[in-house]
Amino acid sequence: MSFLMRRAGAPVVALLLLASAACAVHREPALPATTADAAGLSQPALDQLSAALQEFVDSGKVSGIYAVIARNGHIAYERTFGTRDLATRDPLERDDIFRIYSMTKPVVAAGVLRLVEQGLLTLDDPVAKYIPSFANVKVFDGGTADAPVLRAPASPVTIRQLLNHTSGLAYGLTASPVDTIYLRAQLYDAQRRLDEFTDSLAAIPLHFDPGTRWSYSAGLDVAGRVIEVASGKMLDVFLDEEIFAPLGMRDTGFHIRPGTRGRLATVYEPTSDGRVEPLAGDRLLAMFEPDARFLWGSGGLLSTPDDFLRFAQMLLNGGTFGVRILQPESVTLMTHNTLSAALTPVSYPTLRDPSYGFGLGVAVKVDATDAAPNVPAGVYRWSGYLGTYFWVDPANDLVAMVWTQLSPGGRYPLQAVFQEHVYSALVR
Repeated sequence: MSFLMRRAGAPVVALLLLASAACAVHREPALPATTADAAGLSQPALDQLSAALQEFVDSGKVSGIYAVIARNGHIAYERTFGTRDLATRDPLERDDIFRIYSMTKPVVAAGVLRLVEQGLLTLDDPVAKYIPSFANVKVFDGGTADAPVLRAPASPVTIRQLLNHTSGLAYGLTASPVDTIYLRAQLYDAQRRLDEFTDSLAAIPLHFDPGTRWSYSAGLDVAGRVIEVASGKMLDVFLDEEIFAPLGMRDTGFHIRPGTRGRLATVYEPTSDGRVEPLAGDRLLAMFEPDARFLWGSGGLLSTPDDFLRFAQMLLNGGTFGVRILQPESVTLMTHNTLSAALTPVSYPTLRDPSYGFGLGVAVKVDATDAAPNVPAGVYRWSGYLGTYFWVDPANDLVAMVWTQLSPGGRYPLQAVFQEHVYSALVR
């Protein structure tokens, strides 16, 4: 019996089968399948990969894992391990829905580039052209969180800087006075509108003059509001019309939809005994509920592995997947390092490899290192806080993803273990 029938129950199976196209379950994979040998992968090495991923589940570190390797436009490896929910023991499926958190950022960056191609904005436009409150933004110049010394920035924040994290905007990730001010403001509220959020964020001082440093930030939230103003559409509507619907990403969006909650993977957190329990008391989870008003451009998307593989393969294909989403030059701009030598490499814990610059919404490997000698320059990637990871390797015509739902996802080296086994499997 298929997972569709198991979840629906026999009395409504016929109805659900008639509606399967609308609810986007039980459909063909994003890419056709091939054998490991045809894809240039070692089957024994892939078997070792499966054993390594199974160990994460068997040890109780995570509830379930989805993993896929696509090469030359074909799925050469796809496995699920464990369950969508430990209480129900329902096996994890390719069409289950994950909260992908910061993997939202590359999607919003692609949305901005759509508007650039349509002539509705340029990357070097000041953000204040679209969000007037940014005309008054200040830079922290000393003092404390309670008594900050502020000054005018040397230059305005631009849209490009929102996408490559050189804007100076805060994100609450450090012990600095600026991040203290940011955290006190409690900006992430499910009932706050995006325009209200960006106006409040503009009142918080910048860490530094725009363009002078790299610091992971809330810039993609602001970029989401820029999309709204420039396009005249709400962010969710714009992304659905311009990216999700054309690519067939039927289950990707900002809020849980009627009939899909049963496919939502449960989020877990580690316990003191090395196991996991359902995450409780995290107000960010309210962002995904149907009644939420906030469109969280830096972390608010729900998606399935199958959906996101379509997006990643579109990038690898130079902007096309059945239909053209971006021009090749836009993909090149997005997926190549945009930072100066003085700002490269970037420092961010989940990269675990000190050889990355940053494009627009994605980190980009700029050279080989001892930390990951088999990973070629030109790989681009990003991840989500709950343990969703993807990377694209143009040199090897490869897309790889490994997903779980653990808070924090970086508690265990899932991505590093997966990557090591993937490159060990490549037949050179």
